[in-house]
Amino acid sequence: MKMGKVPSGFAATLRRVEGETKVRRVFPITAIIFSSILHKMTVFLPRENKFFDLFEELADKAVEAADLLVDLGTKYSALPQISEQLRRLEEDADSIVHQIIQGLYYDHTRVTEEKGDIRYFAHNLDNVIDGIEKAVVRLSFAQKQEVPESVIEFSPIIKEASEEIRTAVHCLRDLKREESTLEACCIRINELENEADKVNRKRLRILMTTPVEDPNELLDRLLLKEIVEILEDTMDQCEDVANIMETFRLKGGI
Repeated sequence: MKMGKVPSGFAATLRRVEGETKVRRVFPITAIIFSSILHKMTVFLPRENKFFDLFEELADKAVEAADLLVDLGTKYSALPQISEQLRRLEEDADSIVHQIIQGLYYDHTRVTEEKGDIRYFAHNLDNVIDGIEKAVVRLSFAQKQEVPESVIEFSPIIKEASEEIRTAVHCLRDLKREESTLEACCIRINELENEADKVNRKRLRILMTTPVEDPNELLDRLLLKEIVEILEDTMDQCEDVANIMETFRLKGGI
């Protein structure tokens, strides 16, 4: 072997090691660049606008349900019809939520966290309708053929909150322009939830401290306590909806 000449086997091994080293050096950079390109492509992909239509439809259902609850205060005789209307509204709302979930499943323009926010938002808005329907069903079990004062007192609060939700939901289409309106709606919903808390405490105190004159009244009182708690929980759901919309606002949209 001549001095300074590298053996052929060693040269081949050296070239292979150098090649692998270059691959290791190039791969991380290539991966980062490729990932960045994919992210930018996802950002500029057209997003599904049908979610806005479904949100607005769901918010409309919530307002309809709240209107029926208010109507019940002056139309107790219509309780069976109102209860049936609420059942249909609740089924329609469940169908809308199902469409939203299915849409998210096939939506490849949003990350998992965004899909989770939308799913949580839809379910909480649906729970507002469920709560109203549940309270009216419980009311039909009562022996007294009248709408309790606690229901009459809760009804306008829930109605106003549902209307604020509907207004805020319509702001989601153009959040940059309607951001201040959405913020005002969310603040008002939080104020209404505080009002509902006061009504809840007052009504529970009356129920728990007023003596029972008739033993048969005890069952109605227990039922009314459950109805009050359901309506309070419904307002909590309204506040949860507002909080999620605030999250949308902070993120700059859906």
